Amino acid sequence: MLTILYFIFVGVLVFFTRQALGQKRKSYTWILLIVLFGLIYDNLMIAVGSFIGEGALLKNLNAGRFIIHALITPTMMIFGLGILRNAGVKWTQGKTAHILVCVFATLLIGLGVYTDILLLDLQPRDVLGTLRYANEGGIKGPPIPAILTIIFLIGAGISLWRKTSWKWLALGALFMFIAAAMGMGDMVFISNLGEVVLGVANVLTAKRFLNS
Repeated sequence: MLTILYFIFVGVLVFFTRQALGQKRKSYTWILLIVLFGLIYDNLMIAVGSFIGEGALLKNLNAGRFIIHALITPTMMIFGLGILRNAGVKWTQGKTAHILVCVFATLLIGLGVYTDILLLDLQPRDVLGTLRYANEGGIKGPPIPAILTIIFLIGAGISLWRKTSWKWLALGALFMFIAAAMGMGDMVFISNLGEVVLGVANVLTAKRFLNS
């Protein structure tokens, strides 16, 4: 049953990725597209894991999931900043804000590379009929780069809401934050649901503010 849910996640992400592909190719849109393709890969690998079976092939494919998360998740901060700049939010218009956000995102990528790539220790894990490899290495505890990225997007969404009355970025990021907190252990699929909801919110927000 959970396998079917992950295939549904993939289908929803593919649909909204096609929507994003139809938008103007700004640098911020490219960031969104890369993130969406990463989410499709992540959910697809979980969906097909039980069909591939435990072994070197699935392990290597799952390594890609962690590499993608480490390298691209913090770039959503830059996407969020781009949305605010295009919406005319005052504090994002100067070079200082852009530099600070880019530097901070780069630092988070560096932390992700350390915990999810250099210290990667993949071990098979069966979750309600799905088979994936989980990282048993790295630093124990919540994924700091992902959490800080979500918090930034919540703040960006609130700024956008106050400026333009567009609430969907804020609500999508808030849903992701709650889903990440709930998605522990065998309930990890809730976190994946949060990623899908945030991805959809980002596409809708990009269509609203990056097409002009």
